[in-house]
Amino acid sequence: MFAKHIAAAAVAAFTLLASSAQANDVTVDGSGVLHVAIAGVSAARGHVRVAICSVSDFLKDCRYEGAAPATPGVTVVTVKDLPPGVYAAQAYEDRNDNHSVDRNILGVPRVGVGFSNNAPIHLAPPSFQSAAFTYAGGDQTISFTLRHFGG
Repeated sequence: MFAKHIAAAAVAAFTLLASSAQANDVTVDGSGVLHVAIAGVSAARGHVRVAICSVSDFLKDCRYEGAAPATPGVTVVTVKDLPPGVYAAQAYEDRNDNHSVDRNILGVPRVGVGFSNNAPIHLAPPSFQSAAFTYAGGDQTISFTLRHFGG
């Protein structure tokens, strides 16, 4: 459900708008902790929600998710038990904790949305390749900024 809301909001916005620190904390299977530092959080309401997606589930329902209380400026969301691999992250502000990207009457997100690598948002959702990053396991941090389109 998370990814469907991100994808729908991203498509509406596109239509209208024509790092890592390697270290410890590794489990036996190599999985660890990914910290996602999200800049551009506009309000101390609700949560910032992040989904970590493989190429096969990007812009769909993603297996790995996390959330943290929204903090204006930068909010860090931690995703645990993530196995090593190549992923893309997608995030949004869930100010009213309804687990959905709130949109205006035109379908434009009323909250910040974003993708890893600050993947460009044009007339279509970003490609997996533009948002992809390699997670080697252990304790790693990535960062990107939410974009605000209206509302």
